[in-house]
Amino acid sequence: MVTKEKDRNELLRELREKREQKRQKKLRAKMRRRVIVPIALITAVCLTLGIVYSVSAKEITITEINEFTGLKSSQKVVTTGGNVEEVLRDRGLYVGEDDRLNVPPDKQVCDNDDIILTRGKRVTIKVGDTESVATVTKADATDALVEAGYTPGVYDSITTDGDTIELVSVSHTEETTTETIAREVTYVDDPDLPQGSEVVIDEGEDGVKEIQHKVTYLNGAETERTTTGESVTEEPRSKVIARGTAVPTPEPEPAPAPKTRTEGAAVSDDGGTINGYRYRKKYTMTATAYTDSPSENAGYTVSAMGNRLRYGVVAVDPNVIPLGSTVYVTAPDGSWVYGVASAEDTGGAIRGNRIDLCYPSGASGFGRRSCVVYVLE
Repeated sequence: MVTKEKDRNELLRELREKREQKRQKKLRAKMRRRVIVPIALITAVCLTLGIVYSVSAKEITITEINEFTGLKSSQKVVTTGGNVEEVLRDRGLYVGEDDRLNVPPDKQVCDNDDIILTRGKRVTIKVGDTESVATVTKADATDALVEAGYTPGVYDSITTDGDTIELVSVSHTEETTTETIAREVTYVDDPDLPQGSEVVIDEGEDGVKEIQHKVTYLNGAETERTTTGESVTEEPRSKVIARGTAVPTPEPEPAPAPKTRTEGAAVSDDGGTINGYRYRKKYTMTATAYTDSPSENAGYTVSAMGNRLRYGVVAVDPNVIPLGSTVYVTAPDGSWVYGVASAEDTGGAIRGNRIDLCYPSGASGFGRRSCVVYVLE
């Protein structure tokens, strides 16, 4: 009886243990549910927030350049900012009035955007007599001028002084000028002219030469001129002057006063001397002058006797003074002297007491003059 009672108590104890185990198991399950639900909620919230952040965040590159200080920095940032200006401001970067952005400041940023902020400054630009103010981002003077709208030439000079840039326009040109080559003067002796007298045979002509120059201009003003070559385009022709070599004989003793008579041309004493020359007849006449130019002699360049027209040839009336005669012509008071001449030309207006004196030039100013004509022996 004792054994059976014992077995029944053991069975009851085992049953109680099993019921307790089931109760503890249910209790633990309930506790797990109480813990898992909040954790799940928190996890869900965190996941949701993470997804939202991941969707709105962008990775961009911000580069800041300042050539005047030598700054160039670049950084990658993750941002949820809206536009470019907001993103820069969030990182303490402000866009000044003289600064430059590669994108508009109100542009909405996108993933992988590159934002470049270039610092600038104002400079004074001098060109010739003018000055202007421009905003530039280039530290190099030439690049700054181009940025400001100027195009420096190959030879232009550029100088900088603080915030001032001066551009001097330099240009080189090839120029050609002409220059006169003065004619030379050549003298030839003429035994038919009195010693000390001169007659121009040929006026000659000046020559011309071209001179090539390299000219330098600074801001349009010539500063340097260098001769690079020259060439003669017209050769000069010498002026030829006949120089008298005839030496008169010494002045003879004065002759007795001649008797004069008038018959057509005024005829004076028959015989005597004038300036050392013996004469056989003496006439008082009216003298005119002409030149050896063909245009004044109907195209002729020779006298009626076929000799070259020149100083010392005179035109006469052959009925008064025979052609071929040698004469001496002078003013009645000696105020002018034509000298020894050859009577070998004629003229339509030369009649009676008229004589026409040949000159190389200047005949138009001679006019009409009274003269004495001596027919020499």
